[in-house]
Formats: sequence, C-alpha cells, structure tokens
Amino acid sequence: MMLDPEQWEMVLQVYAGHPVPALTLAYQLIEIKRSLKRGQKGIPDAIAGLDLAVEALYPHTDFYNMGRTFFQRTIEGNLKPEQEEKLRQLGLRKTPIHPAGPYLGFDFFK
Repeated sequence: MMLDPEQWEMVLQVYAGHPVPALTLAYQLIEIKRSLKRGQKGIPDAIAGLDLAVEALYPHTDFYNMGRTFFQRTIEGNLKPEQEEKLRQLGLRKTPIHPAGPYLGFDFFK
C-alpha cells in the first residue's frame, strides 16, 4: 500500500486546492526521510514523528467520535444493553463506585 501511487493520490487528494498545508506535509515527510537516511541513529526520530502524525490524525476519525459517544452515554447512564455488551466484547467492564453499585463506568479488564 505504501508503494502504490494510486493509494497516495487518493490519500493526498484532500490537499487539492490547499497548497500551504500540502507544502507543510511535504516538509514533514522530507524530515522523516532525512531521519531514515541517517540510519540506525535516525530511525527513532522517524518513528516518533510518524507516531505524532498518527496521534494528530486520531481526532479526525470516526473512532474518535465513536469513543466520545460511548464516553458521553456512559457518564450520562444512557448506554443501551447492546452497547454495554459491545464494550464488554472490546475488553471493558463495568466499574462500580463501591461493591454494591451504582456503576461508575467502564474500565479495562486487568
């Protein structure tokens, strides 16, 4: 996928008509390339830069919005049974405020 020109055209189409952000992204990609060309010494910086990019993209995804929706419904006590089940399937469990309840929210299984 990384070496597929059509994939890159599709992904970067969002920059059509936006020359400044396109140039900014090009600068960032060149810096990652420079880090990689430094060999073992530059690889950690390149990976850290890519991690930052992925993290910055997260709020623009449906995963972010979906997580926010589950969070909001949990704190408002409005989760439907099938939504609670989906959270359990994803490895979350209800966390009571105290053993007798009520439930505080969800936590990862330990």
